[in-house]
Amino acid sequence: MSLKPVLAATLSALTLLAPAGQGAVAQPQPAPMRLALGYDGRLFAIKVLDLQFDQHIGTSVYGAGAQLRSYGILAAFKHFDIKASANGRIDEDGPRPGAFTYDNHDGERERLVKVNWRGDDVDMTSKPAFGNLGEPPASREQKLAAADPLTALMRLTLAAPVRPCEGSPRFFDGKQLYELAFAGAHAEAPNDIERNLGITNLVRCTVRYNEIAGFKKKSPAKKNQGMKSPISVAFGQVGADGPWVMADVHADTPLGPASIVLRRAQIQRGQS
Repeated sequence: MSLKPVLAATLSALTLLAPAGQGAVAQPQPAPMRLALGYDGRLFAIKVLDLQFDQHIGTSVYGAGAQLRSYGILAAFKHFDIKASANGRIDEDGPRPGAFTYDNHDGERERLVKVNWRGDDVDMTSKPAFGNLGEPPASREQKLAAADPLTALMRLTLAAPVRPCEGSPRFFDGKQLYELAFAGAHAEAPNDIERNLGITNLVRCTVRYNEIAGFKKKSPAKKNQGMKSPISVAFGQVGADGPWVMADVHADTPLGPASIVLRRAQIQRGQS
């Protein structure tokens, strides 16, 4: 799917933190919170995707869910409905991946994938089973050093007061392992829509999507989903003391200009 790098950037939340055990910044004890985010995905300014994220944050544990659905004219030609969930623990280095599940329905193929981080290994089951795990497949060490996309989103949410757009974190979804490399962070003023959502601080940067392991063997021109230029992403802080959320993503895809923009943000503090 040609929009995959943009969707990967969204589902990965473009986290700024280093993987656990590699210099991650110690985080303050989180306050219980519930956060609901809604995004529109557009191609040539036409809405084609609907994305929802929900997070439950406790003092030492977290849970998260996401749903990605085709919308409008895209749904008429390419229907898909992807649901994902994750849970894990929160320690001084931030959220740690525990269990990640995603359920894909696209009208042609249905697949349920479950991934568990278990101390010194990462287990994965898939129904139906994958025909292969890529060339090369992700190694145990690569999986352990990566995080699932929803844990990455949780790391971003709890990042304040650290600013986003740093590093080259890696993500593992049960088969594919990829990297998002950030550069050029700079502050911007929120626009009217962002201010109405309560966003105060805004940081923008570019990010490159790089396939690492678990992908089919392909020519260099077809790697990284055919993306020829970096993706632009902005993060905003809701209120003066956080949390940080992804505000927008813009990319020139092989299908044309695509964007994913925050349209709804609801926070309930003191509820886990």
